[in-house]
Amino acid sequence: MEQELLELRALIESAVVRHRRRLSRSALVQELGREEVVPAIESLIEDASDIIEVALSNDAEVARGTYAALRKTLQSRGGSIRARLLCHPVSVDADFVRELTAAGQAWEIRTTQMPSLSTVIVDGSATLVNVGPSGASRASVIRAATVLQAVRRLYANVWSNATVLTERFHFGDRPRADTVRQVLERLRDGVTDEVAARELGMSVRTYRRYVAEIMTLLGAESRFQAGVYAAGLGLLPPPQG
Repeated sequence: MEQELLELRALIESAVVRHRRRLSRSALVQELGREEVVPAIESLIEDASDIIEVALSNDAEVARGTYAALRKTLQSRGGSIRARLLCHPVSVDADFVRELTAAGQAWEIRTTQMPSLSTVIVDGSATLVNVGPSGASRASVIRAATVLQAVRRLYANVWSNATVLTERFHFGDRPRADTVRQVLERLRDGVTDEVAARELGMSVRTYRRYVAEIMTLLGAESRFQAGVYAAGLGLLPPPQG
């Protein structure tokens, strides 16, 4: 995935060089300043007529702006637009997921360890690509066919290996789900295995098995990361102040 991302970035930079002198609105590649990214996302989503495909990395500002635009479209045209949303775990908006469910809207949401790439693809004909870490990213609106095909190919590859949100976080029956959430709370709070196991009335070995399963479910690389992801996904109540 990282190699594909590097190749995509090189392709975008090459396209930018080729099309830099095209200043009209019909330019195939338009570079964006940081302050132009969210307005451009809003414009693309508003103009969509068929399908919106979104990928959100851990860039909080881009994620907030994208969710705001998606909410507006959901309220005004939810039944006439198809959408797919691919999220890094920390970029999942649990409230938005609940709003989709309440609206009976069959928009698809999947989650995975996203590379440093956020993109919005509308109708398969235009895409905004924001590549790089927050604060040091480069963004462009692209209609050049070669780059657009590369973005869609990368999106399709990541999407096919991501996990449907509602399936990923199904922890089993109610007693087991309650135990998992209690384990998550202790991971978030940094409680030691021995203390956590004693509080939950289980052996340290059993507690550690729960921790390993949870980290696999969340795609977390550390216990602290598992707690952060769980909080971002709305799986945990806010810590008691």
